[in-house]
Amino acid sequence: MAFNLHCGVRLPNCHEKRNYYLFENVMGKIKGFLKVEHELLDNPVLKPVEKCLLMLLRRLENAPNGCCPSHAYLKKRLAIKHRKTLLKHLDRLAMFGYICWRNRGKNLTNEYLFRDHPDFEQTYLNNLKLRSIMSRKQKEKYHKRLLQQGVASKKVSVIK
Repeated sequence: MAFNLHCGVRLPNCHEKRNYYLFENVMGKIKGFLKVEHELLDNPVLKPVEKCLLMLLRRLENAPNGCCPSHAYLKKRLAIKHRKTLLKHLDRLAMFGYICWRNRGKNLTNEYLFRDHPDFEQTYLNNLKLRSIMSRKQKEKYHKRLLQQGVASKKVSVIK
């Protein structure tokens, strides 16, 4: 149950959700607040923007369609200019095990899952498997490109 911080009384009309709470202040307006774990705030490894990103995603966890914000929305809310920077922060949160995401299909936003979600572990392991496949493909492309550059500059000759 949430408390009205101005009066110190428990409000009967509070709408309680898991990590996001709504309460009515003295003026009668409904305001929300988010509970944040101490582990997140005290984590010296995460950057401040990554902590804010995780809090923003947690806030959207109870949205009607689930936690499915677009990259454009996340960039705008966090004042991040480049998509690559956002992906780097999301990737770091995933590697530390705070989040994972499920691709919902082409031209659809990702669905973000948190540690307490029942499908988190399975999705996380699937993402790790996809990550290794993508890494292997990127390495193959890199080596092909190096070979082509070597042949083009006549530093390497192809033996048939």
